[in-house]
Amino acid sequence: MALHPAWRGVLLPLWLLCSAACCSAASGDGSAFPFDIEGSSAVGRPDPPETSEPRVTVPEKCAPGFFRAFSGECLPCDCHGNSNECSDGSGFCLNCQRNTTGERCEKCLAGYIGDSIREAPHACQPCPCPLPHLANFAESCYRKNGAVRCICKENYAGPNCERCAPGYYGNPLLIGSTCRKCDCSGNSDPNLIFEDCDEVTGQCRNCLRNTTGFKCERCAPGYYGDARIAKNCAVCNCGGGPCDSVTGECLEGFEFSTGTDCPTISCDKCIWDLTDDLRLAALSIEESKSGLLSVSSGAAAQRHVSEMNSTIHLLKMKLSERENQYILRKIQVSNAENTMKSLLSDLDELAVKESQAARKGQLVHKESMDTTDHATHLAEQAHNMRDKIQEINDKMLYYGEEQELDPEEITEKLVLAQKMLEEIRRRPPFLTQRELVDAEADEAHELLSQAEIWQRLHNDTRSLFPVVLEQLDDYNAKLSDLQESLDQALDHIRDAEDMNRATAARQRDHEKQHEKIREQMEVVNTSLSTSAVSLAMPRLILVELDDIIKNASGIYAEIDGAKNELQGKLSNLSNLNPDLVQEAIDHARNLQQEADELSRNLHNSDMNGLVQKALDASNVYENIVNYVGEANETAELALNITDRIYDAVSGIDTQIIYHKDESDHLLNQARELEARADSSSEEAVADTSRRVSGALTRKSALKHRLDDAIKRLQAAERGDVRQRLGQSKMIVEQANKTTVEVQKVTAPMANNLTNWSQNLQNFDSSVYNTAVDSARDAVRNLTEVVPQLLDQLRTVEQKRPASNVSASIQRIRELIAQTRSVASKIQVSMMFDGQSAVDVHPKTSMDDLKAFTSLSLYMKPPAKQSELGGTADQFILYLGSKNAKKEYMGLAIKNDNLVYVYNLGTKDVEIPLDSKPVSSWPAYFSIVKIERVGKHGKVFLTVPSLSSTAEEKFIKKGEFAGDDSLLDLDPKDTVFYVGGVPSNFKLPASLNLPGYVGCLELATLNSDVISLYNFKHIYNMDPLKSVPCARDKLAFTQSRAASYFFDGSSYAVVRDITRRGKFGQVTRFDIEVRTPADNGLVLLMVNGSTFFSLEMRSGYLHVFYDFGFSNGPVHLEDTLKKAQINDAKYHEISIIYHNDKKMILVVDRRHVKSTDNEKMKIPFTDIYIGGAPPEILQSRALRGHLPLDINFRGCMKGFQFQKKDFNLLEQKETLGVGYGCPEDSLVSRRAYFNGQSFIASTQKISFFDGFEGGFNFRTLQPNGLLFYYASGADVFSISLDNGTVTLNVKGTKVQSAEKQYNDGLAHFVSTSVSPTRYELVVDKSRHGNKNPTKGKAEQNQAGEKKFYFGGSPISPQYANFTGCISNAYFTRLDKDVEVEDFQRYSEKVHTSLYECPIESSPLFLHHKKGKNSSRPKPNQNRKGGKSKDAPSWDPVGLKFLEHSAPRDAHCHLSNSPRAIEHAYQYGGTANSRQEFEHLTGDFGEKSQFSILLKTRSSHGMIFYVSDQEENDFMTLFLAHGRLVFMFNVGHKKLKIRSQERYNDGLWHDVIFVREKSSGRLIIDGLRVLEESLPPTETAWKIKGPIYLGGVAPGRAVKNVQINSVYSFSGCLRNLQLNGASITSASQTFSVTPCFEGPMETGTYFSTEGGYVVLDESFNIGLKFEIAFEVRPRSSSGTLVHGHSVNGEYLNVHMNNGQVIVKVNNGIRDFSTSVTPKQSLCDGRWHRITVIRDSNVVQLDVDSEVNHVVGPLNPKPVDHREPVFVGGVPESLLTPRLAPTKPFTGCIRHFVIDGRPVSFNKAALVSGAVSINSCPAA
Repeated sequence: MALHPAWRGVLLPLWLLCSAACCSAASGDGSAFPFDIEGSSAVGRPDPPETSEPRVTVPEKCAPGFFRAFSGECLPCDCHGNSNECSDGSGFCLNCQRNTTGERCEKCLAGYIGDSIREAPHACQPCPCPLPHLANFAESCYRKNGAVRCICKENYAGPNCERCAPGYYGNPLLIGSTCRKCDCSGNSDPNLIFEDCDEVTGQCRNCLRNTTGFKCERCAPGYYGDARIAKNCAVCNCGGGPCDSVTGECLEGFEFSTGTDCPTISCDKCIWDLTDDLRLAALSIEESKSGLLSVSSGAAAQRHVSEMNSTIHLLKMKLSERENQYILRKIQVSNAENTMKSLLSDLDELAVKESQAARKGQLVHKESMDTTDHATHLAEQAHNMRDKIQEINDKMLYYGEEQELDPEEITEKLVLAQKMLEEIRRRPPFLTQRELVDAEADEAHELLSQAEIWQRLHNDTRSLFPVVLEQLDDYNAKLSDLQESLDQALDHIRDAEDMNRATAARQRDHEKQHEKIREQMEVVNTSLSTSAVSLAMPRLILVELDDIIKNASGIYAEIDGAKNELQGKLSNLSNLNPDLVQEAIDHARNLQQEADELSRNLHNSDMNGLVQKALDASNVYENIVNYVGEANETAELALNITDRIYDAVSGIDTQIIYHKDESDHLLNQARELEARADSSSEEAVADTSRRVSGALTRKSALKHRLDDAIKRLQAAERGDVRQRLGQSKMIVEQANKTTVEVQKVTAPMANNLTNWSQNLQNFDSSVYNTAVDSARDAVRNLTEVVPQLLDQLRTVEQKRPASNVSASIQRIRELIAQTRSVASKIQVSMMFDGQSAVDVHPKTSMDDLKAFTSLSLYMKPPAKQSELGGTADQFILYLGSKNAKKEYMGLAIKNDNLVYVYNLGTKDVEIPLDSKPVSSWPAYFSIVKIERVGKHGKVFLTVPSLSSTAEEKFIKKGEFAGDDSLLDLDPKDTVFYVGGVPSNFKLPASLNLPGYVGCLELATLNSDVISLYNFKHIYNMDPLKSVPCARDKLAFTQSRAASYFFDGSSYAVVRDITRRGKFGQVTRFDIEVRTPADNGLVLLMVNGSTFFSLEMRSGYLHVFYDFGFSNGPVHLEDTLKKAQINDAKYHEISIIYHNDKKMILVVDRRHVKSTDNEKMKIPFTDIYIGGAPPEILQSRALRGHLPLDINFRGCMKGFQFQKKDFNLLEQKETLGVGYGCPEDSLVSRRAYFNGQSFIASTQKISFFDGFEGGFNFRTLQPNGLLFYYASGADVFSISLDNGTVTLNVKGTKVQSAEKQYNDGLAHFVSTSVSPTRYELVVDKSRHGNKNPTKGKAEQNQAGEKKFYFGGSPISPQYANFTGCISNAYFTRLDKDVEVEDFQRYSEKVHTSLYECPIESSPLFLHHKKGKNSSRPKPNQNRKGGKSKDAPSWDPVGLKFLEHSAPRDAHCHLSNSPRAIEHAYQYGGTANSRQEFEHLTGDFGEKSQFSILLKTRSSHGMIFYVSDQEENDFMTLFLAHGRLVFMFNVGHKKLKIRSQERYNDGLWHDVIFVREKSSGRLIIDGLRVLEESLPPTETAWKIKGPIYLGGVAPGRAVKNVQINSVYSFSGCLRNLQLNGASITSASQTFSVTPCFEGPMETGTYFSTEGGYVVLDESFNIGLKFEIAFEVRPRSSSGTLVHGHSVNGEYLNVHMNNGQVIVKVNNGIRDFSTSVTPKQSLCDGRWHRITVIRDSNVVQLDVDSEVNHVVGPLNPKPVDHREPVFVGGVPESLLTPRLAPTKPFTGCIRHFVIDGRPVSFNKAALVSGAVSINSCPAA
């Protein structure tokens, strides 16, 4: 029922009164205001009971801190104390304070952090991003794990917004500084998402478009135009010279060069700076030369003495200042005490203030609580009043409607209500209470703010406590030092007081004697006068001696001047052969020609070749300086006689000065006596008289000695000096002749240097263009020039000097590799106009492309395309043979489709990508990839999106219908054309189309990164017109820029890492790596002899470092194998150095290993990443500790030092590092197996029905299992059997022809199984056999099948494979054909998935046949001559042994591992050696020995020969890595010691010569050291034996230091005496051939025979147990033998694979044997155990056991006979023991009766036995 309109006038004021309580309105009609009141019939509620008339009280609104709820009650606001206002009804808080927000003020505002629910100081504070109040650049922040994490604004980055984001610059840590956007005028790298500038200064990096400047705002030197707006900087037409940067007018007289067809190459500013630097370098070289020629050791020595005298004088002055410094320090300490007292008083005041603030805070809290209680009471009253008003309203409505009052009654009620309202209005409001509450609230807020201020002050004071305490500690330490000093001073004062009292007593005595002393003054004066007269004569003598010294100095100066004429003598001392000199001159000319050609090749990396020319010039001059320095050493030797004269004169001068000082000292003492005469006593006078008398006596003696010295000097001047000067003049004349010869040899070099200097100064454009053309031709012929250069140097390299030539060749190879590597990393596109073409260097081996070829590139079609016909037909690329008839692959556009074409020998396969016409491609780069796996081909297209990371992908497949599946390309007959072809090349018909128009950029070829800029030729391309296309900022480019790619030859260098962070208490390096490689160098820091390296070995991390520790380097290794990182996934690596003493390795945020070292700071500033230059890795200081020198291959990102990021591509010295992380480079398509390894996987493959598969393999072993699959009794396998390939399918074998495939070359195997036939294809040789199951139904099970590569644990009949398998593929049931990624295989046992050490002989690597070879063909008709394919020389001078002995057919491993011919390994035992007894010739007059050595040992004996008593001897040994040559001359020893260390693991040529009393040591043909002693008449007679590599026990101790007496560890070869080789050793002890290849722990017994005799602590008797492991290389041989004097013996040997034990116990022979199921000669380790207990013998071979019981000896004797291992002398074998072959192979883990046997401590090691090193393959 609706409310009557008459009530409106009454209820309207009441409704306004209760509106503060938010009364809820019910729905009604019209404009009435009906209320949903309890008891109203409008909502159907029951009638309430009748009540008496209520009293009505209506409040205006709720008190502060309360809100009106829907029920009408005033409820307290829930704002956590951060607001006193809230919204009526909802209760939401209003006007939140203290930087809070939210419905309940429960959250901090954006940019603030803290706990808003608590009181201060936990209120919301500004985010510390990076500074809380002064510099807050965070959108918001939050806490995580106790640390604050900032969400930075757009312009900022870092965990605390402490640095600018990429593309912005500034210093957020600097108050008032902000990050602003980089402004590079639009000339920065378009491939980057943002402009690249310095993050602090804003200076732009990498200005493009030929610009430079702070903001890339002007054209670079050599260019002109408008860089900021028009961006049209063009090259100056000044022939490479500078021009005006705006107008283009030429400067400095440079003219434009015309008439050339070569494109003009731009020269930037660095080229001209380099030219100026080269000119300054030339001047510096001339100054250095003049300085070297004017060196005078005499003048330098005199200056050195003068400097020492001045230093001593300065030290005296410093010592005199000590007392002043002590006083000053005392004052400073006093000031520090005052400061400390002041600080302590301030602290006390702060403590008092803190207690006061706390009390005030408590008082405020109490008042606030009272105010809160009062407000709560008021709120309750307001709620009661609201309830009463509500009750009145209800009743009025009730009575008005239910009782149907008439208008008069209503009027009366209204009058009554009006009176009630007036009465309410007359009542006083609660204003007074409200004011009181507000005042109390204001006071509470004021007290709260004061408490917060005091709290902040308290916190600040608390933060100062550590600083103050630290300063207090410092001051306490200083006060302690001061206290000690004061105590010492107090002691000194007490001593001084005692001395003063004693002095006062003596003073009184002296006063009494004053009169007596004065009387004797005249006597003293007279004595002094006499002394002065006496000293006059010595002064005259000194003047005469000074003249004599001047004359002697003049003579020495003349000889010193003659030193300039002796330059160059030493360079010809070692050139004893005149023909060799002429060859060297010719070779030098050839080298210079090749160097000129090679210098032009550097055009790809430094544009104009000036850098390489400067390097070549510097190298030539460096050689000249070396010759001058060596000649200077000879001159110094020639002047030894004059030095002795000078030394004699200096000695006399020293004696004169000494006596003069003595006289002056006496005179000074006399004068002091005179000065102290007033205080002297009679005793002092008597003492003075005695001293004067002594002075007169010494004066007389001095005069006699001076007379004698003058006489000796005059005699020496007349005779000895003149004779010696005559000899010196003769030596000078001989040196002059030698100098003339040297000048003739070096004149061409000097002329070349002058010409190059003039060319650099007079550089013109014609020469520059000629150099460019030559450089391009050199790039094309580079691979042919180097082998020819090596051919021409072959003869010189095999003669002495060898090392410098080898080093030059190595340097050439390094330069070639670096040039190619840099060129292949240029990830910039080229614009093709339809006429241009590029001939690219493919870089990848052609063998790797045979079975599998994958090429990816970026394509951008032209912007304007035909709207009707689509894109015109165009040629894109061609990779194949030069005749273009077969064996090729290519890419083209046909009929508006991208078409992939490949030919495997007969016909073309075309695969058109018709799902995405080229005309529909976007106008930016898309990714194209073409792939071929055997016969199967695919083409991929990826079109990225500009607006997101989404990509469109398209794919089309095809297959070759023929039998061939290999792309058989010859490296010499292969071309790679992109964009077009030269005019003289005819493309195949399927690709014979017009050239491409648009932009192309190459990406990868198989696993290698390639680039268009690694080209051989370019055709019809003008760099000025063909501007590269800018890469759009697409999703894939962003991912590329986030990481870096290292190809195994590249590395990054960060100089001065401390510019971004400092070494602190915790020093941290972080980096993420992704690689499939086994080994690699991740981080390296070097500083002198100290180093730090983080390496990856066999997939696990190792840390080596030495910061100068006393105990040497520290090795930190992942011994528990927690983190293997070579799984082609990203891994986070952290190196943490804590408190300068703890190194921690963390991988993927998990602790791996840590170690403690002695406390020492990190001494580095530079760091190498991913590798280092060869000169760093091969330095002698590093090679001994870092045997791993393999640069990293894979991807890296996120390198940080102290959490600061570094952009590796911005570092100036970074070499060969590319953007991005190509996925193809991380696929493990190859695997290396070591004979004990295999890999396995499970996939859906049907091997016996419709199967096709193939793979590449390389090996040097004739036997091994390549592939294996078994299903019950059915087997599918591919294996090598005696060098032939065998396919076995269910017992049916298909075998290749008789050709041997274990030649170390790559071969391809393809197999197919069909219902009718089994086929095997090896390379292109096809073999087959019928399927015996033809017609039978094959049950094709669709389940997954497990198969194996390289071996199988379930196939004992096959030996595991040793070699490489790569590019494997199969036809699968569930997916397309693709190359196997071995990284994804579930089982990988001892397998390397990256490296393949099985290489063909180095002889074949550089061998060229036919017309390309510069060597004459070998004589093919000569018996035993080499084939036409065999090389005729060895490029490294090391020939490998080829044994004619037949190979053991039963053995997997060769019985002769590959070793260097005539090279032997020493050092297995302390006395490892060879002895040479019978030698022709005599050592008496002159002997010249030469030898080649290679070692990493620091000490050890190399050569020793002496007489029986070792009085006469000659030796060459190592001491601290240096070579020492020593022999005796009479009773004296002449020692020559090298300055450099030669234990670097490289081969060195050493010649040591003894000629009577002179010795000479020549190292590598260049370094000549010579010494001599006075000759003696004693005969020197030695004829042998010669000890090589070590000496017999007890020898050499008399003459050589003990740590160099023992055998050195290394290889020796080619020992010669007076030019004749010494090859036949009479005895050999623990010497083996010098093997090449991997080694492992074990003792190796070679085919030459040998054995080990154990020491007496190990022997066998009646009861024993022997256990050991063997890996034989022959099926027969003696393993263990023991023999007693009465004929009893024990013999363990192998005979054709059977292990036999024979025993004789004095009664008769008895034996037992085991023939193991698994051949012992399979290349694996096998365990053998022999147990004897009296007459019972048991043999255990790999858990196969047999035993025998012999006759019982009634009188057994335990002889405890010695043990022979690996062989036995034939003299010990009885007739019942037939002589057996010596054991060939390895033995390890030898144990007797549970005690391990160390062969190092053996009683004897005889023959070719290598202790602790065993060839692994």
